[in-house]
Amino acid sequence: MNTLANIFVPLHRIIPFSNVEGQGNRTSIFLQGCKLNCLYCHNPETIARHNPEAKMVSLQYLYDQIMDAVPFIRGITISGGEPTIHHKKLVPLFQAVRKTGLTCYLDSSGFFDYEQTLPLIEITDKFLFDLKGDGLGLQTLCFDRKNQAGLIPTQPIPTLQHIKSDNLNRNLANLAKLLPLGKIEEVRLVFITGFFDAHTLIAKVAELLRHYPDVLLKIIRVHSKGSRDPQGLNAHIPTLAETQELADFAQHLGIQRIKVI
Repeated sequence: MNTLANIFVPLHRIIPFSNVEGQGNRTSIFLQGCKLNCLYCHNPETIARHNPEAKMVSLQYLYDQIMDAVPFIRGITISGGEPTIHHKKLVPLFQAVRKTGLTCYLDSSGFFDYEQTLPLIEITDKFLFDLKGDGLGLQTLCFDRKNQAGLIPTQPIPTLQHIKSDNLNRNLANLAKLLPLGKIEEVRLVFITGFFDAHTLIAKVAELLRHYPDVLLKIIRVHSKGSRDPQGLNAHIPTLAETQELADFAQHLGIQRIKVI
């Protein structure tokens, strides 16, 4: 039988006490590796599967770090990178942590295989769920793994589709499955211009969220700090007025809890 001491994951960093990765004070654990390559990513060093700054640690090590933060935390949040790529390994950690009365959150892009991830989903208390966009612009915004330098393209929306449409739509499909299970605490959209129509996306999201008034929608105005191509990204930052107008549009469509950042 596998024990926590025998299962290893790539750890980028731990924040023992955080109040921005879910409800209450939490221990936030950032794992290495992500399937996406979002051009606005504020911690792009976590994208690659291997990074010399990351270290392989056992689940027992993570569990001990979590217990050191007790009784000052309400739970843990696993982030990344994208934590669901480690879904099999995280199951025993969540099982052990929940036995102590702590809650377990996942901070996810939402682009995961639902059926494969189901064992982890079932023991996850809440998701902090990202919306990445809508349509072909996602190919260049988040799916171009060859663009390792993170350079902003001159043509954000390609003329041809290079990835399967079901992959582009997986984000909203997974959100629709998680909401009825009570698994979503907040939905977040990084608002960036030029790559997708944010109003069209919000309209699709409103069809889901208006039935779940307790779920918070965060609209985050994209910023270039920490990005790989800040100069290129600056051209795609919406104005404060545009960001507020998008929030007003979301409220008009029936989304009740909205926060603009």
